[in-house]
Amino acid sequence: MRRCTALIVVALILAGMGATTAYAQTVVLQIGSSAPVNSPWDLGLKKIAAEWSRISGGKVRMVFPKSVANASQEDMIQKLKFTLDGAVLDTTGLGFVEPDVFMLSMPSVIRNDDEYDKAIAVAVPIIRERLEDRYEIVAFAKGGWIRFFSNQQIRTPDDLRKVRMGVTRSQDSLAKLLQSVGVRTVKADSASTLLQFNAGALDAMYSSPLFVGALWAQYKRVITHMSPFKVAPFFGAVIIKKQSWDRVPDSLKPALREAAERVSREIGEEAVRLEDEGIVSMQKSGLIVPPYDAADDQAWNTLYAEKMRDAIAAWYSPEFSTAIYAALGK
Repeated sequence: MRRCTALIVVALILAGMGATTAYAQTVVLQIGSSAPVNSPWDLGLKKIAAEWSRISGGKVRMVFPKSVANASQEDMIQKLKFTLDGAVLDTTGLGFVEPDVFMLSMPSVIRNDDEYDKAIAVAVPIIRERLEDRYEIVAFAKGGWIRFFSNQQIRTPDDLRKVRMGVTRSQDSLAKLLQSVGVRTVKADSASTLLQFNAGALDAMYSSPLFVGALWAQYKRVITHMSPFKVAPFFGAVIIKKQSWDRVPDSLKPALREAAERVSREIGEEAVRLEDEGIVSMQKSGLIVPPYDAADDQAWNTLYAEKMRDAIAAWYSPEFSTAIYAALGK
């Protein structure tokens, strides 16, 4: 009897030691990112990593494999199934894991910073709930605004119908939307648009001023105009696989989330500041931003009311679209 009791005590002690050892082990998270070096997102991600290491006493570490630095969003998502614990996904990548996200990047759905804040406030909880069995969204970050860049003026819907618009190959819904309002679309991606401009295969593209500004020495030869209005918000998120997030001690998770969200807000503020500076710099080098008045704004609102809203409602879930429209008062 005494021998049995002693064995039980030893077993309990060993179990306790095992639990302590498991907790003490360092959790290393392989996070994929294709953010340009020294961009707001690259610096922000490194700051999140530093904050997580500080908060956890070095027990939770983020590392960034160089092997995925140039990976596409599709490749990044594929690698999440095997080698990566998490990834930084932009608007397109998030749309691959939750298609309703694409609605937030459709032209004219969200048109200013106030609308963005209202839409994100209701969208993120819905997205988190839908992905909770697969991913933990540790932070959402704003990245500025998408604009139309072209070799001719795009100020009104009529101007838009005169151009051949390059559309990312994975954005079928955006291509269909533009086609529904009479725009000619051309399949393109960030690696091919410059070549297509030079070859005369397209007249316009939608992109971030930060991206165009970084390559302005090349693009200024083929791009002369930027739309005066904001087409759609550009945003991203840091996501971690559920099984990887489960390795992080529960006691640390609230503080890690708070740190990631705080740094993400800083990323958004820095991206907006750099975007404004980039636009001014490109204008000094010849980029034309045409004037924009109330009549132009009304023309876009009319197009949205007549065409875009019906198309968008048919492509995205009623739960999501209704929640977004309610938040925006549309």
